[in-house]
Amino acid sequence: MKRFAALFVSTLALALAGVATAAAADGSYGPWEPTYQGAITAPAGVVCSLEVTAEPVREDLSVRYHYDAAGNIDGYQAKGQLIARITNTETGASVVRNLSGPGTVTFNPDGSYDAVVAGGFLVFFLGQDNPAHQLLLLSGATVLHGAPSGAKTLVSHEGTVENLCDTLG
Repeated sequence: MKRFAALFVSTLALALAGVATAAAADGSYGPWEPTYQGAITAPAGVVCSLEVTAEPVREDLSVRYHYDAAGNIDGYQAKGQLIARITNTETGASVVRNLSGPGTVTFNPDGSYDAVVAGGFLVFFLGQDNPAHQLLLLSGATVLHGAPSGAKTLVSHEGTVENLCDTLG
């Protein structure tokens, strides 16, 4: 099965589109640079009981990478506008949602990561995740933890939640 990004977010793409060519070696952020979020398709049964695709309708995203003292990337920040169409590919039913907002991802030494997002955050929760098998649009303040195994845990959320599996089902 094609590996797809587990997160489709206003500003975060855990499968990094690119890495800055000049690394700061002083524990600081590099410059903002443009990035993009491609379409993501989750086959039926992986996230929802139906196949679902999320694809950008409008986007203007930027990312900047954080470097540790040795010059290695240990996190990133992202910001900008992302409007996405989320579609039940079996029926053609779709909705357009605003996934815009800033976020920060920190990579931990054990291979896990922590994401803190303000604004729209669309998360593809798989069977191993907590919560499992849900496509959640989290609007507001969200904290997500990703284990080294790839499992995601919703740590906290303040704001509204829409389960797009239900909306599109």
